[in-house]
Amino acid sequence: MQSFTDEHLEFICTVAHHLYNVPFYYFGEHNQLLYRIPVNIEHNPLFSSDHEMIAALFDGTEDRRYPIIRETVYLEKFFAINLFADDQRMGRLVAGPVIHFKMTEAIIHVTLSDLLTKANNKELSFYYDHVPVMSNYKFINFAMVVYFMLYQEQLTLADVLGNLEKDDWRKAALEIEHPYHQIMDARQNNLIHTEMHKEKKLLDYIRLGRTDKVLETFHSIHKQGKKSVLSKTSYVRSQKNLAISLITLATRAAVEGGVFQEIAYNLSDLYILKLEELTDSKAVDDLMEDALLDFTKRVEHSKKNKYSKPINICQDYIFNHLHERITIARLAELTSLHPNYLSNLFKKEVGISISQFMLKTKIEEAQNLLTYSNYSLAEIATLLNFNDQSYFAKVFKTYTGCTPKQFKDQK
Repeated sequence: MQSFTDEHLEFICTVAHHLYNVPFYYFGEHNQLLYRIPVNIEHNPLFSSDHEMIAALFDGTEDRRYPIIRETVYLEKFFAINLFADDQRMGRLVAGPVIHFKMTEAIIHVTLSDLLTKANNKELSFYYDHVPVMSNYKFINFAMVVYFMLYQEQLTLADVLGNLEKDDWRKAALEIEHPYHQIMDARQNNLIHTEMHKEKKLLDYIRLGRTDKVLETFHSIHKQGKKSVLSKTSYVRSQKNLAISLITLATRAAVEGGVFQEIAYNLSDLYILKLEELTDSKAVDDLMEDALLDFTKRVEHSKKNKYSKPINICQDYIFNHLHERITIARLAELTSLHPNYLSNLFKKEVGISISQFMLKTKIEEAQNLLTYSNYSLAEIATLLNFNDQSYFAKVFKTYTGCTPKQFKDQK
C-alpha cells in the first residue's frame, strides 16, 4: 500500500529542488496549494498567479498516474505527477517552469508578436532570465527520478513518452483533410506538383556547385507544375512557406557539397529571417533565387579547396570550436590517425600547419567580431583563447597587415 504524508512530500520537493534548481509545487486533493519551494517563486508576469495557471494547465489529467508534461504558449515546460494511495487520488506534485534554450529579447519579442500580447518586455526578460534552462531529455529523466522517489517504480523513456497523448480538444484541430480531394481537383485542372526528378536535379546542381545550372533549373521548375498552397490565409504567406521548404533542402545540399555545416545553417536562418520581413510575392521569389545562388557559389568555392575526409573533419571541428582549446591529439582522435601522420597530411594538402590554420581561422573570426559585434579587443582576445591582448594584436597584424584597433577604426 502506497501512503504519503505532508512531511514526506515536502521533503521530496525540497531535495528535488536543491538537486535541479527547478521550482516545486505540492497541491492537495482539491488542487489547493499546500507547499512550494522556493517560497517566493518569480512567476510569469503574463499570468495573474502561478498556481492558478498550473491548475489550468493540468486540468483534466487527474486520473493519470505516469508523469504528465505540458508546455505553455510562452515556451515554459512543467511536469506533474498525481499522488495515488489505494487508487485514491491525494493530490499532485508539479515541477517547473523550465525552458529548453535561453530566451533572447528577439525570441521574446517574436513570441509576444505571435500571441498578440501586450506586456512589459523588461519584466518578461527579467522573468525568463531566472527560468532554468534544461533539455527535454534531461527534463523527462528528472520526472522519472521524482516518480521513483514517490512510487519506487522504474520508468523508461517510452513509458513517459507514451503517456504524452494529445488532448482530445486538440485532436480535431490537428487533423488534416484527405489528400485525395486535392489530387482530384489537381487532375481536373491539369495541375500537378513538380516531378521529383526535377527537384532532385536542382539539389544536385547545388551539391555540385553548378552556378550555371541552378537558376536555369529553378526557373524551369518554378514556371511549371502546381504551386503548392501552403497557407489558407495569404498567398504571400504560402510563398514564404514554400521558400522556407526550398531553403531547408538547399542548406542540406550545400553541406553535402562541402560547405561548413555551421555556415550553411546560419545562412539558412538569416535568409528565413529576411523572408519574414518581406511583404510581396515578387520579393519572396527574388530572395529565393538569391539564396539558391548563394548556397551554390559557396559549394563551388569549397570545391576549389577540396581536401581529403580527415582534413575536412579537422577544418570543420576547428571552425566549430574556435572558442575552445583545440589540440592535435583531439583532431587525431576524431580522424583515427596518428598525430604525426595527420600533421604531415594536413600541411601537404592545405599548405600550412594545423597550428597556423587555427591561428588564421581565429583571426578571420576576430575580424567578424570586430565588424559585427560590440566586443572589446580584450574580450575578443579572451574569447579566442589568446594568452594576452598584445600577442593577439601581434598575430592579427601578421595575418592582416594592421592591428585590431586599426582594423576596427577602418570599419
